[in-house]
Amino acid sequence: MFKRTKPVSFVYKFSLQITLVLAILVAVLIISNVYSFNVVETNIVNSSKYTMGIHITNIQNRLNSVSKDLNEVFENHIDDVVLYPKKDESSKYFDALRLKNALLSKVSNNESIDALFILEPSEHLFLMQFGKNIRSNENQTLSDYLKSEQFARNKMIGREWSSIQLNGIDYEIKCFKLSDIMIGAAVKADTLMNVVKKTSDSQNHYGLTDKNGRLLSATDPSLIRLSPLPDNGKTTYKLDGKYFVISEDIPEIGKLSNMIERKSVLSGLDFIQWVIISLGVVTLIIVPAVLTSLSRQIIKPVLELVKATKELEKGNWDYQLPLHKASIEFAKLFHSFTSMIKEIKQLKIHSYEEKLERNKAELKYLQMQIKPHFFLNAITTISSLTYHNKNEEIRKLINYLSEHLRYMFKGGLVNVTVREEIDHVTNYIHMQEIKFPNHIFHMIDIEPNLEQHRLPQFLIQTFIENTFKHALVYGDILSIFMKVETYSYHQEDFVKITLEDYGEGFPAEIIEEVNATDTNVNDTGQRIGISNIKKTLRLLYKRDGLLKISNNEPSGAKVEIWIPFQSSVDQA
Repeated sequence: MFKRTKPVSFVYKFSLQITLVLAILVAVLIISNVYSFNVVETNIVNSSKYTMGIHITNIQNRLNSVSKDLNEVFENHIDDVVLYPKKDESSKYFDALRLKNALLSKVSNNESIDALFILEPSEHLFLMQFGKNIRSNENQTLSDYLKSEQFARNKMIGREWSSIQLNGIDYEIKCFKLSDIMIGAAVKADTLMNVVKKTSDSQNHYGLTDKNGRLLSATDPSLIRLSPLPDNGKTTYKLDGKYFVISEDIPEIGKLSNMIERKSVLSGLDFIQWVIISLGVVTLIIVPAVLTSLSRQIIKPVLELVKATKELEKGNWDYQLPLHKASIEFAKLFHSFTSMIKEIKQLKIHSYEEKLERNKAELKYLQMQIKPHFFLNAITTISSLTYHNKNEEIRKLINYLSEHLRYMFKGGLVNVTVREEIDHVTNYIHMQEIKFPNHIFHMIDIEPNLEQHRLPQFLIQTFIENTFKHALVYGDILSIFMKVETYSYHQEDFVKITLEDYGEGFPAEIIEEVNATDTNVNDTGQRIGISNIKKTLRLLYKRDGLLKISNNEPSGAKVEIWIPFQSSVDQA
């Protein structure tokens, strides 16, 4: 005989093994640089956006100051330029001198202006003053371009800033045009970037681009090779694998972008990366061994429990868990699981029997609620007819009432045929016709193949009673239309019952309450009949949405009931 060994605690084995894995994983998480990367990048982006906000404000202030001076020149001297062709040579000379001095004054007092010009081609009037940022070789190039037909035909030049490039130098030009007269200003992109260049360094560069992404000016000339910068709609992205790019819009001309070399951001994280890689290698070696042990001690027993659960779902209540060596905890769990199956099996049988009885009792209760609606009124009507000696009507009414009672007291009947229910409803209408002669018109349309289809007893009767209760007005004819037809919806066949009248219709709150699939109808007062019908349909066919009420135009109520074609309810 072998000595039986005591099973080792699963908790002990699991704790020992998982502690080793968690120790490595925690170490990796602590020194992980994923969070560090995100923090560094976020700080860089925030710092860059703040700095660029200042630069963009400076650039916009420069453009605004140039625009202001240009507006003043245009408003103060446009009359002189317009009248210039009409004056004699002497006056033209002094006018040109005065205009030139005006341009010189603006250029001298505003260092943001690189050039101001007035051009009137027909009179060969061309006045231009340059700022201190324009070199001598750039003067002639810019002057020649402004006097050329190419400039005159450039439709992009107008009251908004436009970019042009001359001999590799980019300018922003704004111009007022009146007939052939042009008064404008030019600013070099490099002039706009003068303040920005003071804050850049060897690893932190700035670039000014136009609205098409073309690089106009950069703090590092080597960045020109990256032009045009991508216009991907993002304010932060990576470029060429070497730069973080943060861009902000300058509505007047384009964008200002800050390009930061990635190596300057990541240089401090190299050591951490190597540590993480080393720990990852160690983890890859240890984790498989731990997982193998966990699989044998945990996963296999768990899979056995899963398999047993699936067998129970299939209805195999006699399934037995296989016997094998397991830890104390799983041995107890298997024993408890087996005991639980036995108890559930007994409880399920008992619960099923109770549910059958409860369903029968509820159906019977619902029918009892529907039945005693109008008997007192019928007796009162018979009594009233005796005072008028209407014996024939009394005999008919008693005959109709006896048929009505015979139908009501069919012992324990849960469902009837369509024909039986319609005949019962017709019998009921005949009784009402005796009470209200010449006030009722009804029409019934039934597809012949549906007459023997089964439906809940009093299903139609309940709504016809409501019609007489709420839609009948003394002196008016009450019209009732009933239709039973086949209806298909989402590849499922239904028997559709439609009931319509021409009364005042349902109140809006009743329609909303009845048609809501996730709520019950308030079963107090006059709505108890509709509440019972809705409960009965849900109980018999295990679904909602089989009853819908609405109003017709211009007036009248409409009831639609769907009976699943294949879900005939067995007689109790």
